[in-house]
Amino acid sequence: MKLLEEIIFELSKLSEDQLTNENLHQIKKNITKKYNVTALPTNIQLQKKYQELVNLWKIKENKALKFLLMKRKVRSLSGIVPIQVLTKPWPCPGKCIFCPDEARMPKSYISSEPWAQRALLNDFDPIKQVYNRLLSLQSSGHNTDKIEMIVLWWSFDAYPYEYKLDFIKKLYDACNTFEDVKSKLSLSSEHPKSARFTIDLDKLDIKLSSSLEEAQKINENAKNRIIWLTIETRPDLVTEENVRFWRKLGVTRLEIWVQSVFNDVLQANKRWHTIEDVKKALHLVRKYWLKISVHMMPWLYKSNPEKDIESFKILFEDPYLKPDELKFYPTSVIPNTELYDLWKKWDYKPITTEEIKYIVKKVKQNYIPPYTRIKRLIRDIPSQEIASWSKITNLRQLINQELLEEKDLLNDKYFMRLFCDNDYKVSIFKFTPNQEDLLKNPVDISTVRKYFHNNFVCLCTRCREIRNKTSALQMDNDMSILLVIRKYNSSVWEEYFISFETLEGYLIWFVRLLLPKDFANWEWLGENVALIRELHVYGLEQKIGKAEEWVQHRGFWKKLMYVAEQIAFKNWYKKISVISGVGVRWFYRKIGYNLEWTYMVKNLA
Repeated sequence: MKLLEEIIFELSKLSEDQLTNENLHQIKKNITKKYNVTALPTNIQLQKKYQELVNLWKIKENKALKFLLMKRKVRSLSGIVPIQVLTKPWPCPGKCIFCPDEARMPKSYISSEPWAQRALLNDFDPIKQVYNRLLSLQSSGHNTDKIEMIVLWWSFDAYPYEYKLDFIKKLYDACNTFEDVKSKLSLSSEHPKSARFTIDLDKLDIKLSSSLEEAQKINENAKNRIIWLTIETRPDLVTEENVRFWRKLGVTRLEIWVQSVFNDVLQANKRWHTIEDVKKALHLVRKYWLKISVHMMPWLYKSNPEKDIESFKILFEDPYLKPDELKFYPTSVIPNTELYDLWKKWDYKPITTEEIKYIVKKVKQNYIPPYTRIKRLIRDIPSQEIASWSKITNLRQLINQELLEEKDLLNDKYFMRLFCDNDYKVSIFKFTPNQEDLLKNPVDISTVRKYFHNNFVCLCTRCREIRNKTSALQMDNDMSILLVIRKYNSSVWEEYFISFETLEGYLIWFVRLLLPKDFANWEWLGENVALIRELHVYGLEQKIGKAEEWVQHRGFWKKLMYVAEQIAFKNWYKKISVISGVGVRWFYRKIGYNLEWTYMVKNLA
């Protein structure tokens, strides 16, 4: 359409500073008026036309313009794009009193939830779900080279072995074949936006791999690579056999329901596990160096605000817990649950907005360590499905706004918790381009204190990640980036959160290193092996191999790996091993790592 082309041409004449939402809206209005069109074109339409013009060499690639037109920019500002898929309905071993149980959905999910609706309309087929999301993300302007694949349902290990194997294999198949079939996928007005693409696999003639191993091998070099793979399970289903199977599938992160650290609360809500079960499960998972994400539910039946806040305090003090990631899921009252019946009988009082804000603010201000990420503050349950509880949808925004208003009061507290906390030992070094010199130039804490002023609302890695704040990166200023090493103890032994951060405290790159004393029972690996549980680069997701103006692909990941290797070597570890997603194995081969079963391993001696 000529209208779209003219808008793109006008936008391409603007400088980077002029590429604002206000100017975009004004140009849309002016040109649609010129063509006597009443409806303004969408950013998705403009994004598609922009890419067409770039491909036809009619305009030069303009990253600032592409970013302006991108829909839901937050989806790829953490360095990768998440894709959520849902497994089919199956009997759940749990009897939790708060869980909805819709016949056509896996227990605890409601068909009106966005990702659940997409799964239902795609018959819970893994290939259809992935195709749908990839097409939607690419249409919105996101690169999908690096994918975090999240397999939803709380009891993954309750499924039969063959179903689990086939489901995960098809996730790899979908990513491997998408580029060959995407031109044949079409929009449908019959489906809601959450599943607006019609997927008819019978008409696509897809060539599937013959085995999981083949699918993984292809994905190592595919256009859409699975960098992380997440499953969810219950603490009582975590066994050595299951953990080994997860690694065969390529799982790198586990989401696990904890809900409360108090046994009386767990029992009252019919969780059918204890906090001792949780500790045993997390210890085993950490031994196999998976990343750990836990779910906590404030205001469960028989709990209260003080007990909930204490629950989070224990969560980050107990060495058998200390998760890498955290989800707040404040308890909602959903019809057709046992909790709903208790509420109707006045035996349960639902939480209010002010009460949940109070709990979350206290936890953020006092207990979240700088090595943990808060992934969610509320579950995305449609308000019409909630019988009772605050139906607020922008909880994170409200809490963050209140904390921003208090940030000057929190400045000293946050500085002390970042760099002087008793729970972890902090070492700070000046950044140097030569990686061999990275550990040779310590920075005095008083120097950091002189410049530090927080502009974030808590210390979690999500609040501190740099995203698109590239102005904080003054590459010609040797003090604008610091190497920060935080050492703390977990049940397996010593953990290191090694990061590059700005003077203001923004997090740019980090690696999680574990030096174990309690070794996993891998016959081929042996003992004295240091473990890397995660390597992450923040900033807008970039195409693999592209060194652009954002913060990815500047070689800093190599420097982080070098620091981790040096720490392991100085502590007498002979090998270092990375829990690598299938699609990122090439990353480690470039610096001397080789594949041993599902891990990337390098000799240090």
